[in-house]
Amino acid sequence: MRELLRSVARRRLSLADYDADFYETVESTDGPILKTERIQTFREPGSPSWEAYADGRWDDALRIAAEPNPELEAFFQRLDQLDSGLRRLRIVELPLTPYLVWELHLLRHRAEAGEQIKVLNAEAISEWEAAAGTVPELMVVGSQALYEVLYDDAGTPIGAEKSVEPVVVQSLQSQILALLDRAEPFDSFFRREVDGTRPTVPQL
Repeated sequence: MRELLRSVARRRLSLADYDADFYETVESTDGPILKTERIQTFREPGSPSWEAYADGRWDDALRIAAEPNPELEAFFQRLDQLDSGLRRLRIVELPLTPYLVWELHLLRHRAEAGEQIKVLNAEAISEWEAAAGTVPELMVVGSQALYEVLYDDAGTPIGAEKSVEPVVVQSLQSQILALLDRAEPFDSFFRREVDGTRPTVPQL
């Protein structure tokens, strides 16, 4: 994956430009949106649930995560209208980081809203990553575009790099779909590894 990314011309986008460009591209998608997540700890300032978790207010974080999210529901309804969908591949390392304990609780509600999520243990692809490099943080929109989402050293999103080269987009799309085929359904992973757990105080 990383070798392909290095080989193609990409356009750097600020965080705001990435957000706008992504939603514009979605409107013309010809297939599902594929998302990969590999980093084990992110920072999500601006997310009320994450901010409660970061403050050590776990019960508040869960309560906020469970609140109705009309904007998210509208997004998934729009994807249905476009005959698309969002398929997330969440790669995890065990034991789970405190952030992942929080994120997987949040993802449970996103799954209920319509997101298709699978979880893959990093050990299952250790040899693959040793040869191909660590899976990057990607958003692939149909066959039109891919975005490598960029983060600072603390895990805060800072923007993305976009490519529309068809061969590269379709190759990465195929690789992500192959990894999704190897991954576990979200519900079974959550019940076994996450349900009922509480994270330790995050180290931010």
